[in-house]
Amino acid sequence: MIGLAGRAQATLNQSPPSGNVIYSLTGQTISRAYQTATINFTPTGTTTSLSFAFREDPAFLELANVVLVDSTTSSGNLLTNGDFSLGLGASAPPGWTYLNTFGAAAGGRVLSGCGPLGGNCYFDGAVGAYDAITQSTSTTLGDIYTLNFQYADTYGFGTYQPLNDSSGPGIDMFVYAGALPTRVVPEPGSLAMLGLGVIMIGLLGFAARRRA
Repeated sequence: MIGLAGRAQATLNQSPPSGNVIYSLTGQTISRAYQTATINFTPTGTTTSLSFAFREDPAFLELANVVLVDSTTSSGNLLTNGDFSLGLGASAPPGWTYLNTFGAAAGGRVLSGCGPLGGNCYFDGAVGAYDAITQSTSTTLGDIYTLNFQYADTYGFGTYQPLNDSSGPGIDMFVYAGALPTRVVPEPGSLAMLGLGVIMIGLLGFAARRRA
């Protein structure tokens, strides 16, 4: 296991990626014990990208045993390597694609012995923003799909929240079904306020130098 010592708090505070969210951990109690999630959804197209986006500023999230089935037209698991058993260490497990267009540091990898029954898990501690893994599969419009997976967190207390604020660090996981999630771009007003803040800091620095 990766030690928690030396993990820096986030210096960025990027919002969760934008996309068709079918589940998030927001508001749930953080637990070291594995929890099971079950989500039913209907696809928006004939190809669906199933994506998991992670953020864990002080510690690590664990994801295991991901199973996607067509509940309308009976099927087996539509995902490749949903139990992450096909290799260790990679940010992109075999069958999955790694996404980090969101600005995260300290991304995830596959580890052994961390799953709920001692198997593999995807172990992620993205700092300051989200990173993600994704996999595409063919889907049938109108059918109902059921997603099951298990998750835990090495932090072990507090509640999941998407951003780092005064109530605690950013710790959350978002699940998307549809197009690939994309980075949230700040609105022009937010960019203007950021620019104004930079200008004010510069002016204050200049004034302090003049007084020195």
